[in-house]
Amino acid sequence: MAVLPDGATFEEFTQYVLERRGQVPLQELKELYERRLKLKSISIATGETIRAMLPREEQHLTMREREQKVLAEARAAGHTPERA
Repeated sequence: MAVLPDGATFEEFTQYVLERRGQVPLQELKELYERRLKLKSISIATGETIRAMLPREEQHLTMREREQKVLAEARAAGHTPERA
């Protein structure tokens, strides 16, 4: 089974759907195509870019572990950090 490419036009999408489902009303095809475009536009931020900017020893830490480390360093420096 072929997979529809990301940049498929409405005509290509229509042909793809009709081959698999048979007759489909035009309105439903339009709604399905719009939904497909919305789903294809979603991006997921994993934090890899920001993590890569951190010092090497902190790249593997979770956000909570990093927070604890920063607070511990501040306390060691004589500061009394307050949570916001």
